[in-house]
Amino acid sequence: MTPTVNLDIQQLIDDPAYFAEHAIGVPLWDYQADFARSPARYRVMCAGRQVGKSRVLAVVALHTAYIRANVRVLVISNGEDSSLRVLADCAHLARNSPILNAAVLDDKKQLLTLGNGSTIQSIPASEARARGDSIDLLIVDEAGFISMSLWQAAEPAIVARPGSRVILASTPWGKNDHFFRQKYNEGMTSPSAKLQSWHWPTTASPLADLDLIEDWRRTWSTIKFTTEVLAEWVNEAGAYFTMEELDNAVADYDLLDPKDAHGQLITAGLDWGFSDAHAFVALAVLDDQELNQAVVGDDLIYFIPWLESHHKKPYSWFVNRIEEIGRTYQLMSVVSETNGVGAMPTEVLRNTMQRTKQSKRLDKARWPTRVIPVNTDNRYKASGFGGIKLLLQQGRLILPNHPDLLRQLHNLEYEQTDTGQLRIRVPEAAGHDDIAMALCQAISTADGSVYAYRPDNPRANHRDLITTGTGVRIPKQPSCLNVEHALQRSRGRNKGDGW
Repeated sequence: MTPTVNLDIQQLIDDPAYFAEHAIGVPLWDYQADFARSPARYRVMCAGRQVGKSRVLAVVALHTAYIRANVRVLVISNGEDSSLRVLADCAHLARNSPILNAAVLDDKKQLLTLGNGSTIQSIPASEARARGDSIDLLIVDEAGFISMSLWQAAEPAIVARPGSRVILASTPWGKNDHFFRQKYNEGMTSPSAKLQSWHWPTTASPLADLDLIEDWRRTWSTIKFTTEVLAEWVNEAGAYFTMEELDNAVADYDLLDPKDAHGQLITAGLDWGFSDAHAFVALAVLDDQELNQAVVGDDLIYFIPWLESHHKKPYSWFVNRIEEIGRTYQLMSVVSETNGVGAMPTEVLRNTMQRTKQSKRLDKARWPTRVIPVNTDNRYKASGFGGIKLLLQQGRLILPNHPDLLRQLHNLEYEQTDTGQLRIRVPEAAGHDDIAMALCQAISTADGSVYAYRPDNPRANHRDLITTGTGVRIPKQPSCLNVEHALQRSRGRNKGDGW
């Protein structure tokens, strides 16, 4: 729909739904209009897939910035891609509006400035960037994945602005004491002028195909259907990893981009995609500068310094990408699945890594990356995911705040087979497990029985630390500890798993 030029200015100011339809050409559905019009200072939305969450957030952000000059809107998203997408939605709507088309998006695509001087800024989750000037509207997207420390850093920015407001929106995620879940529950049971909550299952959308959703109910896992369609927190019976185990291990540390790795020591797991994505997950020993002896004693702590996944990329492209990572990180080994489509690209990767060393593209002091082929049968998965579970419970594996990784781990279900084995999997048609499986491959090289001395580095910066739910502390910008023998175990090589 094209916005009309003859507009009622006062109604544009007073009614976000009128603004949406006539100023930017996006009519809101009834439940979206109810949310947009709410005067509550805190609005909390728990939403399923494809209910128009992103669109209504963009409408409310633009309306807030339009009605007064020099208004500041801040959108915090979980991850760089998400933050760019939110602001891209706002910019697209503004460009197509006859009253907002003077809006300018900065070169970094992080700040949209309207003609009246109001701004909409979108940033990835970062405590440092969340602190700053006062803001009139704070929008936290995928709030269930935002840490308490980041929330505590961002929320005070509204205190000095009369009439300032907060929107929290997310799919269901987080323990009972997480701020998003607490505020959502409070707004549902005791709505007030201060706090109001909305529940939007996928079935609320007028466009929802109810027959298809019914098919999903039969074929998807209970966890995935309940969270992503019904928009409800789940009874975790059957889930291999509980939400508490995962949440307690998560820290909002910075991933170490390979271009800045400078030879830091890692091992990695690799899952080849066909219908899903290629996934690469690195694993390293955390250089914690003796910060965690009270929690884990002399045991080593593992963390994920880098991970990435890519859809619809040729196998040859991903082989070259892994070789590139191996030239910047010191990549000891890559555990690569040979199930299904994995056998051929695994062999190509092995040959590529050998040629890389022979052609002297690596420093002479460094060894060639070992490519370890594995068949990921039930026994292998039970060992790998069992190791992950134990390390999580011990506080010895720290996970990045990466929604796709966390969702995939939480979607894993277990069952006992007729032969007594444990089967761990994401049920068919319930979603992807590529990143979770790549982590399973990587963890198979970790020897949890290894002890090591952490050097006391007087140059270490202990000021910017993050604490997990198990009490383990990790620097905001962590580095890898060079303990080769802690990353050289092969599952099944010895009796017992050494966890």
